[in-house]
Amino acid sequence: MSSISSTVWSLKPHTKAKHEILENYLKAWFPILSRYSGRIIYLDGFAGPGIYKGNEDGSPVIALKTAEEHSLKHMFKEIIFIFIEKNADRAAKLTEVLNERFPDLPKNIKYHIIGAEFAPTLEQVLQEIEKNDAQLAPTFAFLDPFGFSGFPMKLIGRMMEYNKCEVLISFMVNFVRRFNDELREPSLNELFATEDWKTVRDIVNPEDRVRFLLNLYEQQLKTVGGAQFVRSFGMTGEHNQPIYYLVFGTKHAKGLEVIKKAMWKVDRRGIYKFSDLTDKNQTYLLDYSQPGSDWILQASKMVYNNFRGKTVEESNVWLYVITETPYINHKQILRHLEGNIDPPKICGVVGRKRNLCYPDGCLITFED
Repeated sequence: MSSISSTVWSLKPHTKAKHEILENYLKAWFPILSRYSGRIIYLDGFAGPGIYKGNEDGSPVIALKTAEEHSLKHMFKEIIFIFIEKNADRAAKLTEVLNERFPDLPKNIKYHIIGAEFAPTLEQVLQEIEKNDAQLAPTFAFLDPFGFSGFPMKLIGRMMEYNKCEVLISFMVNFVRRFNDELREPSLNELFATEDWKTVRDIVNPEDRVRFLLNLYEQQLKTVGGAQFVRSFGMTGEHNQPIYYLVFGTKHAKGLEVIKKAMWKVDRRGIYKFSDLTDKNQTYLLDYSQPGSDWILQASKMVYNNFRGKTVEESNVWLYVITETPYINHKQILRHLEGNIDPPKICGVVGRKRNLCYPDGCLITFED
């Protein structure tokens, strides 16, 4: 299915955007998890050679560099990077690249390169953990394959049984849409952990086929994978065709907030674009800096309609905005409701010292 057979290949624009999202996420994830855990793990299941033809950084280099150059690296107790790459030539190249780029890493930052297939390797690790009745350290797994085989949903579910594990998966929906013949049924059954994907064969409209497959994968990441929150961001090509979706799964709303912020930091310029499918009518990422953008009006309407006539803690508003809407910046929304609308939609705030601020624990009363 993949047209890439060489050890090193050219960097595509959508891959560069994906790497920016990954870097933005890790910048926040490393210090958040390091506050509470002695060890955290970054797992790259399809690591590649670590470099592109134009000498651009691959995901392993980006991840290590993000940790090594982080302004808060002094607070990191231990970060273990595990790079899995089954192709021997690419694994060798990755070893060469990392040895050259990171000859003197701090003692609290370590990496291991494993030249093997992802699924059997992770299965072995989980078996050892289960055998010893131990706990998997908080883990962020970046699964970025060329196709749709080698990362079964049930295996992802085993990993996410542990409390602080998150996944960011490149779901190659265009491959699944095109290659769903009987020859590939075993791989697709593993990918989804169900045979319900076969319904796609009865769907004629290409957009409906993509939507069906994405919705099914998201659903399975919750029911089988164990994620409480799932959000997908589309990678669309220069001919407006879907290439794949970055599908994020976590048990924690904070993780969802961080990935949404990471996506919204990516520059929207260029021929590729992203869409947050939380909002079914939104084609592009919301651009908060765009003059005249009406996102604040849409977001404020949703928040007010949900909390109208109620008194709630600030954290309830945060949770609603992060998990039930395509937006972030809940305090900006609250300031709009109280300070920019006549009459205001917020009639009282208990537990603050200044107007138009909403500290943790404050109580907000919305007009009826």
